[in-house]
Amino acid sequence: MKVKFNWGTGVLIFLLLFLAAVITFVVFAFHQDVNMVHRDYYEKGVDHTSTMQKNQRSAAYASLINIETTTDSVVLVFPPEMRTAVEQGEVLFFRPSDHNKDLSFPLRKDGDQMNIDKSNLVPGRYIVKITWTSAGLEYEVDKTIIIE
Repeated sequence: MKVKFNWGTGVLIFLLLFLAAVITFVVFAFHQDVNMVHRDYYEKGVDHTSTMQKNQRSAAYASLINIETTTDSVVLVFPPEMRTAVEQGEVLFFRPSDHNKDLSFPLRKDGDQMNIDKSNLVPGRYIVKITWTSAGLEYEVDKTIIIE
């Protein structure tokens, strides 16, 4: 027996395939991991003016702070005037591709440099965010490095 295939059957098959594709896409989209820079993204945006002021204060230090990579460590070299001026601080290795691989270290003031062991760092691109407080003012310097 021959099955009759008219235009209504074709439209029904098309709609069913389209709905199956949409449902597949929605399920796939909900299973994707979203790596946001900050979980409190909108609150950070409201604080934009203070971030801009912090960046302007820090501009003088951006060229003075150097980051060198050796075979087994990352060396942060600070200018001598920072050693006495820093009250407290933090070094954040921010991995844009995966927030689970971000690492944070307290800023140590024991000399003009700080050594960080590379064994904890996965090879790839990092943004090193050095933040510190001096005389009640906040500073932040961002540098990009590639760990091999």
